[in-house]
Amino acid sequence: MLVDTFPRFLKEWNGTVDSWLRYIRGYPELFGKVKWDYERYGMDWKGFTKLLLKRNMEELILAHEKLLEVLPRMETKIEELFGIKPKDYNVVLYIGIENGAGWVTEFLGKPPILFGLEAIAKLKWYSKLEGLVVHEFGHLVHWLLRGENIERLEDEQMFLLYTEGFAQRIEDIIIGRPWHLEEEGWFEWCEENEGLLKAEFLRRIQEKEPLNPFFGSWYTLFGKRFLGYYIGYKFICWLEKDYSLEEISKLKREEIKGKILKFLP
Repeated sequence: MLVDTFPRFLKEWNGTVDSWLRYIRGYPELFGKVKWDYERYGMDWKGFTKLLLKRNMEELILAHEKLLEVLPRMETKIEELFGIKPKDYNVVLYIGIENGAGWVTEFLGKPPILFGLEAIAKLKWYSKLEGLVVHEFGHLVHWLLRGENIERLEDEQMFLLYTEGFAQRIEDIIIGRPWHLEEEGWFEWCEENEGLLKAEFLRRIQEKEPLNPFFGSWYTLFGKRFLGYYIGYKFICWLEKDYSLEEISKLKREEIKGKILKFLP
């Protein structure tokens, strides 16, 4: 089911944070998710509401229009490959405070994909939405095959290598390269520096340092963004030497942890 909150946003929005609050409070569960997404990292969500003022209406409308164009095609591909039908999930279009361009979480009693129009506009991914949508559907496929909320795995950050890698592998299978998050020369740089990336990921696990810089769109590491998606993709490809994708999706928690530590140098 599609839950499109953008028309209500257009009705409420007057360029102020207060007007956004009027809009988002009309969706209490969604508002709770937006706040929780910052609170889980010990951050005050209110300090990020000023980000709303950086986007203009034309950008948001374009993100909304392009997403509505892409979604039906990608839903069809997911149904053809995995037998997952629109009745099995929700898709939510909303304006948040840059919680993410795409996000799979619990909402309205089903696993949904939340698409943040303001985050898509910030990243200017209007021509890359097929990849983004399929990547998020990759998380949905993983959730439904596993029969578990994959966010619970991500409470321990090292499992982002597994969950994001799985979604990136699905994007690669359906769309191919370049991926939606790539910049020119990015993949080649990652290939040349794969050992460095794996070593840094392992070091952060061992020293209990945050792994967010490998994944968040607002971070850079070694002058690059999104490096964790490359390593995660390589991890899933490595697992595919011994398992099918469905088997990978259902690996036990401790087995995944052991595989991650074996994969890293």
